[in-house]
Amino acid sequence: MLKSDFENFSIYGFAIDYPEVCRVEFNSKSRREAGDVAFRFPDRMRIFLSWGDLEKAKRFSSAEEHANYSLEVMKKGKRVKNFEQVSGDTIPLHGHETSVNKVRFDEKAWKLFGRAKDIPREAYSFHVHCDKSKRYFVLYSMTPVNAAERIDRIMESMRESFICH
Repeated sequence: MLKSDFENFSIYGFAIDYPEVCRVEFNSKSRREAGDVAFRFPDRMRIFLSWGDLEKAKRFSSAEEHANYSLEVMKKGKRVKNFEQVSGDTIPLHGHETSVNKVRFDEKAWKLFGRAKDIPREAYSFHVHCDKSKRYFVLYSMTPVNAAERIDRIMESMRESFICH
């Protein structure tokens, strides 16, 4: 996707560019301190942006520790098999250390009759803690493996455009 294929989403003092083909689904319970928004593609894939009060994340000493906790929770999920971390890095963004991770796993499919096939998935996440805005932010997606490369490029563009304060 080209830069011209993105539009800007800005609310509560933070901003991110998202693909213009997406429908923006804003959680009606969202507020400045905590909330979430989904960017839904026409093919039903979604990218999520969540935020919350940084005080509630203070049990984590860093965005990396927060991300590692999230990955452990995901790994222990009842429908998750063959969990593997593909990549993980800590990178600077607007003066913050951010944690960027990619994992691969098989999701057990629900089926009433017969044997259900496991669905190979990839998940991409980006965690940042911002002292200035007093919030943490998590950008994440979970996609079928065959769409992962496309979503990875989009997630990278979104991450690079993110402004937390």
